[in-house]
Amino acid sequence: MIDRHPFPTGTRRRRAGWRRLARPVALVALVLLALQGVFAVRIAAMAIVDPQSTAFQRSEAWRLLREDGRMRWRHQWVDYGRISPHLKRAVIASEDAGFTEHSGVEWDAI
Repeated sequence: MIDRHPFPTGTRRRRAGWRRLARPVALVALVLLALQGVFAVRIAAMAIVDPQSTAFQRSEAWRLLREDGRMRWRHQWVDYGRISPHLKRAVIASEDAGFTEHSGVEWDAI
């Protein structure tokens, strides 16, 4: 009896298994790429349109609402130039306590 298929049966099964795995892997990769695209568009939009709120602001708003049953909320966006240089330095220092002692990268922390 002559085998009409160019590959032995085991090879065909391995190829079929690989094809079954390739489709979900490609789908996951496509979804992750699309998600990165969404993030990129949102970040680019923030250069043009001020965001209504940040994740931290929304978190605090929900915390206040749960604790007090009401929420007082008011904020106003201002241009970067109108923000005090002292406030800018304070924000950076609050994120990095050794900010004034290193050259921009805390190599020991890395």
